[in-house]
Amino acid sequence: MDPTRAGGVLARHAGIDKETGQLAGTADDGGPRKLVISSDFYSVYTSAGAKADGLVNLYCWAHIRRYFVRAGDANPDQLKYWTQAWLERIKALYAAHEQLMTAWAQAAGAQNSQTAARLEQAYQAWDKTIGAIDAARLEQMAAPGLQEPAKKALATLDREWNGLITHREFPVISLDNNAAERAIRRPVVTRKNAYGSRNDNAALLAARIWSITATAEMAGLNVLTYITAYLDACGRNGGKPLSGPKLERFLPWNATSADLDTWSRPPRPG
Repeated sequence: MDPTRAGGVLARHAGIDKETGQLAGTADDGGPRKLVISSDFYSVYTSAGAKADGLVNLYCWAHIRRYFVRAGDANPDQLKYWTQAWLERIKALYAAHEQLMTAWAQAAGAQNSQTAARLEQAYQAWDKTIGAIDAARLEQMAAPGLQEPAKKALATLDREWNGLITHREFPVISLDNNAAERAIRRPVVTRKNAYGSRNDNAALLAARIWSITATAEMAGLNVLTYITAYLDACGRNGGKPLSGPKLERFLPWNATSADLDTWSRPPRPG
């Protein structure tokens, strides 16, 4: 909801000191705080990652895929099969990453020789697939006579390469940021249908409400049941907002299993 996309917005949201460019605060173990940002190639994210120790950029493979699709669309006669080959390489990488995510989760849940072997095989499959992509991009970038749209796609791949291959170190995180973009789709469409917010306070209120409802959905709660329970508790609190332990009870990560079970159910009839 911020009116700009400047670096200061990311600094406030992510806890980055504007003077030093470093992440503020410490981790739970007392060491430097770490932060992973899964995003597109917007320069603000790139700049923050280059400055802040402990900040890791993971770039979106769905975004890089679009560059190859657009290159093919720009010159289909010359680049049709070239584009198809690149889409197949990226498809293979998604399959390798899915295998890695599954093996990593199994190894984290039960560490034994079998899960360790599957995890090692998954890493080998990833390395083989990303190695084929690396070899193809380097060979094609050095080749003469490549069409300009293809050159631009490869240049983008080369420029963002480090943030794209770092996904190997974070198999629990998706290769793209599609989930985040889908999460804000409804608020964005609603905002457009309403012709935007009339003032800053209305925008801030909308951002707060959507943040709460999205958090409830991510926790598997029924939004109407959850909000109704909170407002009912406010009514029992003399019609005043909750605070302290009464409020913290409604944070999904603090809630009891009984409350989470109740709030996950559809609203009662009537």
